[in-house]
Amino acid sequence: MRIDDLHALIALSQHPSLHATAHTLGVTQSALSKALARLEAQAGATLFERSSQGIAITAMGETLLRHARQVTQAMHDLETELGDERSAKAGLIRLAALPHLVPSFITPLLAEFHLKRPMARFSIRTMLSPQLLIHLEDGLVDLVIAAKPEASHPGLANASLGLLDVCMVARARHPRLTQLRSLGDLVHERWVLPDRGIYLRHWFEQLFARADLPLPPVAVESSHSQLAFTHLLRQSDLLGLVPRQHLSQPEGQGLAALPGVDMAAQYDLHVFWRAKGVLSPVAREFRDALLARGQDAPL
Repeated sequence: MRIDDLHALIALSQHPSLHATAHTLGVTQSALSKALARLEAQAGATLFERSSQGIAITAMGETLLRHARQVTQAMHDLETELGDERSAKAGLIRLAALPHLVPSFITPLLAEFHLKRPMARFSIRTMLSPQLLIHLEDGLVDLVIAAKPEASHPGLANASLGLLDVCMVARARHPRLTQLRSLGDLVHERWVLPDRGIYLRHWFEQLFARADLPLPPVAVESSHSQLAFTHLLRQSDLLGLVPRQHLSQPEGQGLAALPGVDMAAQYDLHVFWRAKGVLSPVAREFRDALLARGQDAPL
């Protein structure tokens, strides 16, 4: 089986249709269909069921997918080790992180790291924590900065970066700002919130459940970073959730933390890598630099 076809199989498992997968991979749908046809011919079975709603992986497809991930990861590890022998100070570091960490935490570290390792190259992706860990497990990135999940991920190793402080906010000139001092004061306010399934949304809803209060109405929910909605919060009476550090930065200007009790949360950010994967020397050095910065700089 071709290694490119195995990469295509992994991508197909992550998208609802051939069209969406082809767009992500930057290939034509015809080329992707041929790759899938080759795999199904070699497997002697249908790997994906096609319907008007899209594609769905079969049991045989799941079996091949499991091995495809192992093979493509082994190839990546081989290329990494060969590259290590050529140069211990160069190489590509594939990093994925929460969006708000790039300007405030990662970019300053890149500036320092580049002075020591000018030949290092970086590929940086941003997404929210559930997608980050999936990308790492699938071998698409080498290092991930994400909130520590409640569920275990036995194939991943991790180390703590520190606590991220997130607070409930409103625009500084919100007409009821000084009155919003308890959870009971918030139940009739409209909110901008993360999607369900994201840690912050779970924390938010549990606060009201423990207080035996109804959930407030949601005006906007999104899988994007909450920082994407700071302009909306400044221009409306909606409430939202923002990392406290950003209130003193340009994107947080015009916003204020709510003054009441139980209106902030802390969660543990970790650096993750594959426990049995091979990190290049320069990737290991950058991981250690991340951990050192986590001890010295606020998240």
